[in-house]
Amino acid sequence: MKTNTAGINLIKKYEGCVLTAYRCPAGVLTIGYGHTGTDVKEDMIITKAQAEKLLKADLIAFEKKVSAYDSIYHFNANQFSALVSFAYNIGSIDQLTAKGTRSLEEISKKMLLYNKAAGKQLPGLVKRRKAEQELFNKKATKTNTAKTETAKTDEAAKAAGYKIKVTTPKGLYIRKGASTSTTKVGALVYGAEETVTKEKDGWGYIDGKGWVCLKYTKKV
Repeated sequence: MKTNTAGINLIKKYEGCVLTAYRCPAGVLTIGYGHTGTDVKEDMIITKAQAEKLLKADLIAFEKKVSAYDSIYHFNANQFSALVSFAYNIGSIDQLTAKGTRSLEEISKKMLLYNKAAGKQLPGLVKRRKAEQELFNKKATKTNTAKTETAKTDEAAKAAGYKIKVTTPKGLYIRKGASTSTTKVGALVYGAEETVTKEKDGWGYIDGKGWVCLKYTKKV
């Protein structure tokens, strides 16, 4: 899954775009849209285009960190994007999720606690956490009807014919299309076995039910 427009805009708003290297409230050298790392040097200057490029690269890294928990939480687009923004600022969501042991409701509540830098509460972080919480709790907009979601997936689906078994203890959602951004239409419990009749981009279709992510299954 990729960060949606609301998530990217949130990051840009609260990071700001500074084209000359500076030290953030925590004392870390920063440039562009909150970019940090060994490549950032004192008095460094970049262009707006370079700042956008750095943001895109940074987003990929933080999207991977959030995606690592998707098999547990099955995030919708807004939850995922809010957590990418959170991780972009904090570094990860490991502590926020208690490594996958907290519920989505608990995660939402705990977000607001991360509003300090160097032990001091900062108004900017208070506002950012609130904005991230609001995005996290906002119901994901269904831009396509269920019929459209299915049609788009079916266009590139390949025929298959094998049985799978759910391997994730938390179970697995069934979706209308081959993507976590499509509508949830059901779920399979741990150990459930089903027959996949077609597949696309790591997703398998179960006749009469919908699509499941094959990453959390094994062939039987």
